[in-house]
Amino acid sequence: MYEIGIVLEAIKSGAVNPGDVVVRTNLPRYEVLAIFHILEELGLIEAIYSKGSHKAFRLTKKGEEILDGLKKGYEIVITVKPNFAQT
Repeated sequence: MYEIGIVLEAIKSGAVNPGDVVVRTNLPRYEVLAIFHILEELGLIEAIYSKGSHKAFRLTKKGEEILDGLKKGYEIVITVKPNFAQT
């Protein structure tokens, strides 16, 4: 969860792409890309620009709340439930 907080912190300043976050955090590119996929699926970040394979992201309101909670030392619990409506 430590890396997720670092990535959220790097994104909070505005529109960024994964390469920007790699430079800001010194995390491996593959790790940043994986975290971006997870954060986007959880609704913590959203793409605000997309052209070809280039995308820029920003934090959502939910992402800002999660980052604030992490800074305050809160434990973040993620629960995954099946969506039976899609079956």
